[in-house]
Amino acid sequence: MTDGHLISIVGAGPGDPELLTVKAHRRLKEADVILYDASMGSEMLQLAKPDAIKKFVGKSAADGQDQNVRQEAIHREFLIWAAQDKRIIRLKAGDPMVYGRGAEEIRFCKECGLNYEVIPGLTAGVAASSLFSLPLTERGKNNLILFYTGQDKGEGFPDIETTTNVLKNGSPVIVYMGLKTLPLLSQQLVEKGVDSSLLVQILSRISQKDQSHLSTTLADVSTLLSQEDPPTPTLVIIGRNTGMI
Repeated sequence: MTDGHLISIVGAGPGDPELLTVKAHRRLKEADVILYDASMGSEMLQLAKPDAIKKFVGKSAADGQDQNVRQEAIHREFLIWAAQDKRIIRLKAGDPMVYGRGAEEIRFCKECGLNYEVIPGLTAGVAASSLFSLPLTERGKNNLILFYTGQDKGEGFPDIETTTNVLKNGSPVIVYMGLKTLPLLSQQLVEKGVDSSLLVQILSRISQKDQSHLSTTLADVSTLLSQEDPPTPTLVIIGRNTGMI
């Protein structure tokens, strides 16, 4: 392996190209190869130089592909292009280290002696709070935020007791990848003693031109989702003090 290559594991933020960091923007314009996720819009990819190779390596909804197999294929791409001394961007939605499998890609680069860097990005939960004026922390009201994956893979929701306690104490929970299981999660939280009137904010396509927002309560989640079909990607914020300012 030669020394000319650079693999930039880049957080692209929630979707709006103007929310890229200056460093991420620069790397995107310099890249020879862009390995990108499903949530990358055409505007962001248009920032690349005309001859850059753009390759989709992300997950599409219900595409059925095993995630470990997909990740191994991404690692192979690293090796192929690094061997050709290419400048590579692994363009990831949000921040690489927040539900982005960034840790796996860093470990692979280290194990293979690849030249890499990690560029932080704006994670969707924090972006949604600002863009929709939904406070996550506020003096005298809340000092804690919990990032949570709402996925139930047949073994129940992970860390459900911790999540319950955070909500009971008045702090918000940001639920990633949890729209499909939200009715079940809401039911279980209420069964565990969480106030059924707690606010639930459903935020879709954050920072993009067609972003949207639905507001309900734990008690009414199922009813709302039987009537509405929020577009993906979607993020959920649950909490006592998370109403829109």
